[in-house]
Amino acid sequence: MTVFSSDDGIDGLWLGTHGANGAWRYARSVDPTLEDIEAARATGAWDLCVEACAKALYAILVCHCSLDGMQGVPEREHLHALIASSGHPVAAALRALPLSYRATEADAERAHAAVDEQDAALRARLPFELPVIRQAGRHAATVRVTAQIGRFRSARGIGALDWDRSGL
Repeated sequence: MTVFSSDDGIDGLWLGTHGANGAWRYARSVDPTLEDIEAARATGAWDLCVEACAKALYAILVCHCSLDGMQGVPEREHLHALIASSGHPVAAALRALPLSYRATEADAERAHAAVDEQDAALRARLPFELPVIRQAGRHAATVRVTAQIGRFRSARGIGALDWDRSGL
């Protein structure tokens, strides 16, 4: 987890809006795909591994956009246009992925390495991490954190996040 100081320009308003939104999207959209990637690698399903890597990179890009102020989930067409036109490193990584239907082990490992690199860069930007959602017995901690974020936003007149639409 990244520790911020006042010199970083991070304030409570950013934390309760963009920071919280990015952290929630990570928990909902990136974290589950990382486990899918590992499961596909473990079984030698190279095509599925590349597909899961693409899904992870899509989610990572949306998280970066959320941290930069994007609200809501972009429509599929807008996301594809962003990927096609953006100079962002995640968009470039997505464009460089091999075709999944012909993926070899080497293709899958290159895709996995790209995800690892982009995931590390995103995690360095996140103000905090929510507990893993998919593991049994861990739901309560995530719900508790989201409730605290909701109270923080409400107390400042920001309004509620649309938690149900925060996944991709």
